[in-house]
Amino acid sequence: MKITESQLELLRSLKCERLSSKPENFSLIDDFYNTRNNSLVDTLQGDAYDDDENNRIAYYIVKTVDDKILFFFSLKCGLLYDEFIEGDRLKEIQYFYDTILRMSLDETQSVENKKAIASILESVRSKKGIKKEDVARVLHLSVDSDEFSKIFGKNLKNVGKTFPGVELVHFCANDAHREVWDGYGLPQNLGTTVFWYFIVPKILEMLKIVGCEYVFLFAADLTPYEELIRYYSDQLKFEKADEHCVAIPMYDFTCQFMSQKTCELEGKRKQFFEEFND
Repeated sequence: MKITESQLELLRSLKCERLSSKPENFSLIDDFYNTRNNSLVDTLQGDAYDDDENNRIAYYIVKTVDDKILFFFSLKCGLLYDEFIEGDRLKEIQYFYDTILRMSLDETQSVENKKAIASILESVRSKKGIKKEDVARVLHLSVDSDEFSKIFGKNLKNVGKTFPGVELVHFCANDAHREVWDGYGLPQNLGTTVFWYFIVPKILEMLKIVGCEYVFLFAADLTPYEELIRYYSDQLKFEKADEHCVAIPMYDFTCQFMSQKTCELEGKRKQFFEEFND
């Protein structure tokens, strides 16, 4: 059964605001604690205010009308890649790019070649990826040649393609005021509701002004049965992702990368509220 008007009124009574938007928030976070992941709390009570104020990471707090903080989360921009490229193959791609750049300055090139060269350079500039057919046309090579394998490797279509994304960096409930949420008597847990009611609309709003294909996170799951990963999958609809990779900090090498397409968020959000009381 869909969410009721009275339940929506409860959610509308909550405030979601940037951490640094009000000076008093700096002291309100002092009683924040979480029994499962205290390192997230250390971040909130440490560098978060300065990072938010300087737009390095956008920190948000969800609080009641009487300023009890129930939850905090943070977002930042990120970039996904089809694959990591390194070693000899990276050198081959650099050599190829230098060749294309020289060819672009050659006035003797045919009109067809000039168009293909311009297409390649624009693809590199906009990070859309270099397409095999464009390379074949310019260098007059077969797509099955050794030269192609040096550049494209196992990639069947293109190389160097990127995908714009937004990262859900932090996602944490405040155990100090968990009884407030429990007192609402809502059938959904706090984190799931915060994601679909507060976070997803912010991402959808962002899509109006910037390109963003994915929302992603790194699940720091040390439980034997992957409880956190299953939660992100079942409740927030993220999926383990192998088709893309991302430039990640050292901390995240121990985490599971998960993502979902932003074009699917609106439909998933609608379904969540349609089934809110099931």
